[in-house]
Amino acid sequence: MFATPWPLKLSGIPRIADATLVGSVAARITNADARGTVCGVFDRSFYVTLDAGLICVGPEDLGAGPLNLLCATWFDGLSLRTVLQPGDFAIVDSAKLRAGPVSISLVHAQRWHPPPPGPWSNSSLASGLVAFDKALPRQLPSEGLARLLRPTSPTDRPSPVLAAAEAPIRHLVETIGSMDAAHIDGDQIEPLIGLGPGLTPSGDDYLGGLLIALSLIGRTRLRDRLWQALAPLLVRRTGHISRAHLAAAAAGLGSSALHAVLCAILAGRADAISVAVASIAGVGHTSGWDALAGSIAGLRAAAKTGHVS
Repeated sequence: MFATPWPLKLSGIPRIADATLVGSVAARITNADARGTVCGVFDRSFYVTLDAGLICVGPEDLGAGPLNLLCATWFDGLSLRTVLQPGDFAIVDSAKLRAGPVSISLVHAQRWHPPPPGPWSNSSLASGLVAFDKALPRQLPSEGLARLLRPTSPTDRPSPVLAAAEAPIRHLVETIGSMDAAHIDGDQIEPLIGLGPGLTPSGDDYLGGLLIALSLIGRTRLRDRLWQALAPLLVRRTGHISRAHLAAAAAGLGSSALHAVLCAILAGRADAISVAVASIAGVGHTSGWDALAGSIAGLRAAAKTGHVS
């Protein structure tokens, strides 16, 4: 049963926040009369499941993404956990998203879609990957899969997540290197799904980053075959929030921070790469790094074989 609908006002915070940016997937989901429930609450953001899918609502510094609804005015100084809870009723009505006691005006929200990469070539990609390696910070997160970004730097004590990811990632890298969609083995990839803690585990973020990179370099047949192998396994291996992000990645859609890094690498723009890499740390706990690790694996394999569009 739905929790009690919202009260007339919230004590100490504005009743209505103004949405300024809505991701392309979230825009489709927030149709008039859509109904659903709050399905995840954090201090400064929350997830809502509506009729057509799932969205994430938060302040502008959350960053643009396909599922994100971003607001200029936010409830800073108040933890949303104190006013929202999973199961609260949600509805889109009269150009507003109402979730529990929170109301978000959708009137001025501009639709966001990641820009396509500009002109690039095998040569610019190779230069971009060299510049990317130089732009990586000296210390990468020890959690998750970030250390895969610097494969020449051995880890004395690989984390349990890294150790468990080794075999499925080896299969993926070999498959991408051959660019042979027929050789994707779902059974070998399965241990990567749901690997690690959090709502979007490291293994899922890695796979999402790989799907996005394959889209950007035009290897859509390989991307679609990978998604076909993954999709049947997701329900039993990972949560619904991560599944929603993976579905967006299968359409080539990820965070603005990830797209900025990848487009800069493809174009071989060293100055832009340095700035973009610095912003990755702000995406989730390790989600930005984990997705980047998957994307870079795809770009490195493509550059090595020359199989790019």
